[in-house]
Amino acid sequence: MRVLRVQPARVAYTKTLPQRTDNALVAQEHSVFTWDPVGQRWIHERGPEMTTPPVPPDIHAIQTYFYDQDGKEWIATVLAPRGRELAAQWQGAYKVPDLATPPPTTGKKSSPAPLLAVVLVLLIVGGGAAAVVAGTQNAASATPLPTYEPSVSVTPSAPVAVSGEPTATPAVDETPAPTQRPGGTPVPTQPARTPVPTVAPPVGTSLTLADGSVITYSGPARVNIGAGFTVTFTVRNKNNTAGTGTFLVSFGNASTGGAKTSSGTLNGSGQLVMNFGGASLPGNYPFTVNYKGQQGQVAILRVG
Repeated sequence: MRVLRVQPARVAYTKTLPQRTDNALVAQEHSVFTWDPVGQRWIHERGPEMTTPPVPPDIHAIQTYFYDQDGKEWIATVLAPRGRELAAQWQGAYKVPDLATPPPTTGKKSSPAPLLAVVLVLLIVGGGAAAVVAGTQNAASATPLPTYEPSVSVTPSAPVAVSGEPTATPAVDETPAPTQRPGGTPVPTQPARTPVPTVAPPVGTSLTLADGSVITYSGPARVNIGAGFTVTFTVRNKNNTAGTGTFLVSFGNASTGGAKTSSGTLNGSGQLVMNFGGASLPGNYPFTVNYKGQQGQVAILRVG
């Protein structure tokens, strides 16, 4: 009898499959690609060369996918080595990608007959128990429920106005929680929990020009002095088509030591990704853009 031996996988992007020659188990490597949001392209990380994955749902995030031969689909996974290098290089520009809504799952629906039978049995048993309890319950311990006027409408977002405020009556067998242990020792109270602070994601602001074009800024709202950063400008025309041509960006003003102007060409999606070096002076640095002769301020970055 031949003994099957499994070779250990070296990385997370491999799986074991039998060979056709001697039926021995070996590790087959998947094709792995990382999305570069700056260059708007896929980077081949490892595995066999093949057609790149489709454009991801969130084109502004660094993300890694591998191809599953069994399911014939691309599956998101942890960042590969090149993806981690890009995330470390761009610092605050990296963010968790926005995932698309998963498709509804299809499958055979189980028959509701067993569940209905169980519910029917519980109703019968519960009804008999309720009758016994109702017969033995003391009438003096019953507390009337508050009543409302027929004209009063109750909404979840507004307080209910009623005529005659009912008074709550404690149940006969209800005992308040003790505040002291036997012997006079106080019961310790649990300290209030402090909420964990969260890190704000990159902000996005928009500017509508006179001709109806919309300029959207995606990038950090605040950076440290001397720290470089990356921002993305997206242009949509009035008819919702992608912007085209040259795009001018002015960063800073007289109060921040002068403005620095740079330009670039919008890509096919109407986007321009720009890398900025660290600013040496603290303050509020405005982003002023110019698209086809129209100018306006789209965002303000806090330095320091």
